[in-house]
Amino acid sequence: GAPAILANLFAEETMYEFYNDYTRDKKGTGKIIKDFSWPHTPFPSHVTPTVPGSILEGGELGYSLSTAFGAVLDNPKLIAAAVVGDGEAETGPIAASWHSNKFLNPKTSGAVLPIIHLNGYKIANPTILGTMTDTEIMNYFKGLGYRPHIISGGNIEIKTAKSLQKAYSEIRKIQLQARKQKDPIYKPKWPVVVLRSPKGWKGIKEFNGHPIEGSFHSHGIPLPNPKNDPKEFKAIKKWLESYKIEELIDKNGKPLTTVSRYIPKGKYRMGMNKHAIGGNMLKEIKLPSMSPHSIKIKKRGAQKQSSLIKAGGYLKNVFAKNKKNFRIFCPDELESNKLLKIFEQTKRAYMWPIPKNAEHLAPEGRAMEILSEHVLQGWMQGYILTGRYGILVSYEAFTTIISSMVDQYAKFINQALKVPWRKPIPSAVYIESSVGWRQDHNGYSHQNPSFVSGVLQKHGHLCQIYYPADANAMLAALEETLKRKNSICVIVAGKRDLPQWQSLKEARTQAKKGIAIWQWVGGKDASSNPDVVLASAGDYITQEAIYAVKLCKELIPELKVRYVNVSELTALSLGDRSKRSKPGTSEKEINKYLTADKPVVFSYHGYTNDIEQILWPYVNSDRFSLHGYQEHGSTTTPFDMKVANGVSFYHLAIDLIEKAAQNNKKVARRKTGLIRKINRMIKSHQKHIEKHGDDPEEVKNMQW
Repeated sequence: GAPAILANLFAEETMYEFYNDYTRDKKGTGKIIKDFSWPHTPFPSHVTPTVPGSILEGGELGYSLSTAFGAVLDNPKLIAAAVVGDGEAETGPIAASWHSNKFLNPKTSGAVLPIIHLNGYKIANPTILGTMTDTEIMNYFKGLGYRPHIISGGNIEIKTAKSLQKAYSEIRKIQLQARKQKDPIYKPKWPVVVLRSPKGWKGIKEFNGHPIEGSFHSHGIPLPNPKNDPKEFKAIKKWLESYKIEELIDKNGKPLTTVSRYIPKGKYRMGMNKHAIGGNMLKEIKLPSMSPHSIKIKKRGAQKQSSLIKAGGYLKNVFAKNKKNFRIFCPDELESNKLLKIFEQTKRAYMWPIPKNAEHLAPEGRAMEILSEHVLQGWMQGYILTGRYGILVSYEAFTTIISSMVDQYAKFINQALKVPWRKPIPSAVYIESSVGWRQDHNGYSHQNPSFVSGVLQKHGHLCQIYYPADANAMLAALEETLKRKNSICVIVAGKRDLPQWQSLKEARTQAKKGIAIWQWVGGKDASSNPDVVLASAGDYITQEAIYAVKLCKELIPELKVRYVNVSELTALSLGDRSKRSKPGTSEKEINKYLTADKPVVFSYHGYTNDIEQILWPYVNSDRFSLHGYQEHGSTTTPFDMKVANGVSFYHLAIDLIEKAAQNNKKVARRKTGLIRKINRMIKSHQKHIEKHGDDPEEVKNMQW
């Protein structure tokens, strides 16, 4: 597909405006042909950020249609023509994306014209749509709520022009009617064009007795060796000469006026579409004050609150201040994840008749809920890449469904950062909730923190990973991520009531660095000169870490612990380079918090490999002991989950005592007896859980 795009950009002279070597003459034509898919040129084998007018890197199939729908949301003048191959049409993401028509409001948004290129074959097999009759295809798309136009047979060019004109008229009719009348139009019948043409149409008919046109042999590179095979060369020469290029250009290789008068000019050129360089359309987000949603801390840890409930109140006000440039995308989990407050300001978008007992659905809604993470990611990336702001909210375990999509998106951003004419765009923000540590009723299937691992491993320098310890830290994380540009930001936060530790001011101050020593936990003397450092990242994990210090204070007050809270994982090294004064200072910065030589116990929300990846290049790993999710889980009590994975306050206290004993003789003398005592406590609690199906009261009601 890339040669077709590049040929159009070359013909309309967009390419020349960005790359002056590609003049529309003999020399420039030779250069674009030579440079295509050549090392270290702007044009590899596919469309990338170096190509003017592009907003998404291809390669992985299934995302064209949902991205197109995302691009037209709140873009009332934009029509996106989404060309979908009949091979791509077999992917799950495309299959679900057809339902995007049920969410598109013709009054406030643009339109998508899907064009299915039905040529019958994939790499080596027939396509499913290619084996369906016209009647079956008509019935299929009518059932999905579209008005299909099928193009086939002879005179395809003329039929296509007429079908596109008709489809455009149908789109404008729907939009004009919707924008004129007061009541919404339910079930608008958007057009879809199905173009039947032979695969490899007008290419080489056959070679060595094998059909090429109209068969899978025309996919990719039909004849691979024309340089060394004279017969192949002759066949390709005959094919290319059949276009009679000499009738369209003058002796200098410039198109004749009979041709050039049909080429669009100015802003109507495909490569100059202002929506395709998101920064051109960027309308900065207006963020509300966080104070009305914050919690005033009277006594640390005494109050309990849900980070997601507080986030919902804040996001309600974000919707109020940003009526045309902010949306939330979620797979039917806004209510489950306790973000119901947003429905005081907006609704769930839906354009078909609303069922009798449904709640919070309306055509003008700005919360996008469909039970397909693929479609949601496509919608969001199309929305962001055209200059608007979005947050995708999902259960932690199932964000991994779109890990590969996020990889593809990150590749585009990574390359775009190296293209000087690409302008900054808002960050892709993900909120992961319903986290694995509290799947009391769902069990092992809902325990998977690996989305963060994938983002860190592949896109560390582009990402920010936030683990707010409480509701005020959650608000600070939202503020940070919504302000940020050109990043992938992940916020991981539980939805249930948890102890509140920091004031809003403290949380915002920490958010600037992403890490802080909480002196009030260990005390001034212990924080200044500790026997051991305890660090944690994650809300449930932080609760256990603080209670581990409490237990140590009760059992062995002579043990000195410095407690460090990590609210942004990438502040340790990877990512967020703006927070470090200069490259190469990571070890020095880390040691300010974790000391240069004391043992460190680090308890982490996810897989400990994440911490290893971040810290091991900068520190001596021998002095670290890591705790985290170990892939042990079931339907069990919250505390039992922590015990099973070795992150309970008991396990952390044991580790603190063992590590402190290396330097503190008083602790060393009492170590064996204390550890035996704590292990007895663990066994006692396990018996209680097995008998009563609930955590012991002293665990549930524990306070700082």
